[in-house]
Amino acid sequence: MSSGVNYIPFHYIICLSEKLPPTPAPGDGTCLDYTVPYGRYCYFVYNGQIGFSWPESEHYCQMGRMELVSLHSRAEVEFIRNHNVTKYHNIWIGLTRDSNFGWSWTDKTSIGFLNWAPNEPNAVFHPGNMPENCVEMYPDGRWNDNNCMEKRGFACRHRQCKQFINYFC
Repeated sequence: MSSGVNYIPFHYIICLSEKLPPTPAPGDGTCLDYTVPYGRYCYFVYNGQIGFSWPESEHYCQMGRMELVSLHSRAEVEFIRNHNVTKYHNIWIGLTRDSNFGWSWTDKTSIGFLNWAPNEPNAVFHPGNMPENCVEMYPDGRWNDNNCMEKRGFACRHRQCKQFINYFC
């Protein structure tokens, strides 16, 4: 079954070197007013005192014409970490587990970079048998699979646009 989406089993882990890669070249488009440009994308990090579930976070991003972030390098992780200034919550990202295929990004980009915390993902079940199918980013940038109903901050992104018409590229 080929859907054009690359899936990685949950036990696949890539080790990282501590050397940070260079910042990507700036994009040639523009961003929505409430987002911050980085490379070819525009980012929004919510880190207020009130937390949101993963589905609520995804919905908020989509209402702003964005997706929960997919992260493809250590530099992107550091960029998001630096924008989580309050540290009230860990931050939901767009990585989720599908019971049939393993981990995948909600924006359908391929998985070539993972940044799991030690002993993660661990697929622990929470009270009520709630599985850990959503991924949060800790303040140190490492990732943890968690119950999707936990309340967290979140990070969204959209591709830079040449021109916006009613908030659409």
